[in-house]
Amino acid sequence: MKLWKKGLSAVLGVGLLATVFAGSAWAAEERTKITNISLSVSSSIEAGDDNNNVSVTSNDKEGYMVSEVTVVNDEGEWLSGDVPRVEVTLEADDDYYFGAMSKSKVKIKGDATYVTSHRSEKNSTLVMTIKLDALEGSLEIEGVEWENGQYPVAIWDYADGAKSYQIRLYRESSSVGSAQTVTGQSYNFSSSITRTGEYYFKIRAVDSNSKKGDWYESDPLYVDDEKLAEIQRGGYSGTTPGNNSGNNTTPTNSPGATQGAWQKDNVGWWYRYSNGTYPTNSWQQINGSWYCFDASGYMRTGWIPTADGKWYYCDTREGSGLGAMLTNTTTPDGLRVDGNGVWVP
Repeated sequence: MKLWKKGLSAVLGVGLLATVFAGSAWAAEERTKITNISLSVSSSIEAGDDNNNVSVTSNDKEGYMVSEVTVVNDEGEWLSGDVPRVEVTLEADDDYYFGAMSKSKVKIKGDATYVTSHRSEKNSTLVMTIKLDALEGSLEIEGVEWENGQYPVAIWDYADGAKSYQIRLYRESSSVGSAQTVTGQSYNFSSSITRTGEYYFKIRAVDSNSKKGDWYESDPLYVDDEKLAEIQRGGYSGTTPGNNSGNNTTPTNSPGATQGAWQKDNVGWWYRYSNGTYPTNSWQQINGSWYCFDASGYMRTGWIPTADGKWYYCDTREGSGLGAMLTNTTTPDGLRVDGNGVWVP
């Protein structure tokens, strides 16, 4: 009798479990599975701004809704080349649940790309990460002028998003030579000015994707016989960096600028070339080492960021190596730089 009861209990137990599992399966089947997602993304984030306005809406008429949109890597002002990452939270309707998602199952209209996603709340919530396209700078150039309005040195301000610049010299209405590509914010035209007349230059910025900005034109520079003789003598160069009467020439474009010597004043170190010019707003290789110079021509030290998001370290330790970019070593503050001098996270 006891054996019969035990057997009957087992049968009843199996039947009860079957009923429970069947009920669970039935409950799961009552909700409709969401297998694909379609979203529209629009953003007003631009390089140089500090906003994080991103709008995400569902293109599906039912099944789920967008409940929250958060930019997760907003660190203040956006720079050219930054890639905003956005976390989008979707909530399923009562009779729906999310299946596992992948790039092939997510359709996005707008300048954004699916990265990853995960589910929670019994698959009723889907948190998706997307990334916007890399931000492009405006490529607008300001401060296009001749240095001090009288020297044959073209200068301009850094254009956001620019990797390089194309610059061309004109005399009257005719071009003088071909367009030149430079990476700094100055160019010495002295070797191209061989006749008297009215000169001006045009310049445009080029980004890392070879996109070209608009041409900007300088005011004219009139070169008479006296100024022409002065230019040919190299007598236009200044004395010290930061002086308004000085010459912020890019030395690689200056005739006779391959030799020079380090100078020091009450502000700091700078490098004077044999023709009186000195590097500004640029990296220059001197005696086999790379050095970075600020807008006034003074040597920079410590960690230095570049427009493409990389970090370099110029030695801060006093001695013959002061200011030289470190490569393939550990910096004094314990971080690593590779063979190109780039910080390795």
